[in-house]
Amino acid sequence: MSINKITYLNQIIPNNFFVFADFKFYHLFFTDFIDLKQFLDQLEIDKVYVLTFELHMSEFIENEDIDIPVITLSKPILVTKNSNPVLISKFLLNQISFADENLDLNYELMLQIRINKGPPYVLVKYNQIKLF
Repeated sequence: MSINKITYLNQIIPNNFFVFADFKFYHLFFTDFIDLKQFLDQLEIDKVYVLTFELHMSEFIENEDIDIPVITLSKPILVTKNSNPVLISKFLLNQISFADENLDLNYELMLQIRINKGPPYVLVKYNQIKLF
């Protein structure tokens, strides 16, 4: 699961639509392999997790009544504690670059002006999944 290449959920379970509830959340502020390694280290051994990634270009908002636009960076992927953090980091950076080019986000400027871990960041939504 995402050791040598990214494993998408729909490669294992061929559906076009998935619904998940009770996600856990993790914030990636740098999307580098260290950030991803810290995330993977907290996962349980011998468990499979489904992940989605959302790019947030605005500040944390405490008020849940305000809808802030986010960009979903990919289809859901599968990981385990043993997944490759370098591979996932490169994948995420590539997806962010693709979004930046196609949506003119000015992502590099946002990275340069961020203060106190403000925007942009990637919100990882994840949950354990039983495949077999």
